Amino acid sequence: METLTAIQTELGILQGRDCVYLNTLIQDDFGQLTLSGDINGHLIYNNTNKKDWISYQLVFQQVLAYFSCELDTYEMIENNADYQSSFVMVNASRWIEKLPIRKDIDCSLYKHYRFYTYDFVYDILAVDFQMTIDY
Repeated sequence: METLTAIQTELGILQGRDCVYLNTLIQDDFGQLTLSGDINGHLIYNNTNKKDWISYQLVFQQVLAYFSCELDTYEMIENNADYQSSFVMVNASRWIEKLPIRKDIDCSLYKHYRFYTYDFVYDILAVDFQMTIDY
């Protein structure tokens, strides 16, 4: 059964629809997906940084697949309205289990990440991610 685990960023746990704003999304030819924008400092659980808005860049490495959907529509898909954070790991992912992945790819390396922004939700299968915060 799928479960969600909030990802602890260096700022804390990102929470709420108004927490993450996306300005750009870039997919490159090397399997990287880069998202950048701003985080509402007032909607970070355990936030020690007192800034109102904090710029971020989130880079997913070795992306196998990603899916995006408008937030309100996404919440109606299979009861996806129950989330504890704007950035989570999907454990025991049904998507990884059902995706017809090539036989030469080691599926055990991939993780399922979910990133909720103000307008869209992104499900991403990637080996890893790196988040850079601009204080």
